[in-house]
Amino acid sequence: MKIDDIKGKEVIDGKGNVVGEVEDIDLDFRNRRIEGLVLREASITGKIGRGETKVIPCNMVDTIGEKVLLKGKPLTQEDLDVITGGE
Repeated sequence: MKIDDIKGKEVIDGKGNVVGEVEDIDLDFRNRRIEGLVLREASITGKIGRGETKVIPCNMVDTIGEKVLLKGKPLTQEDLDVITGGE
């Protein structure tokens, strides 16, 4: 799978809520691995390019297919802030 194949996919949490869309991939070039997915938030501000972005670590990803499915419970904004350090 190529990076361009992942960009633009909706990201769905464990309860079926859309939490964002893949905007980019966070790469660790030194170790040649993917660190996470850069998400653009799912709200209207995200759709017009003014929304915040968050990085979801790869260990939270369950499946990448038509959509990106995350493991576990639904994500809240507080969860995302903890994951990303409030960025």
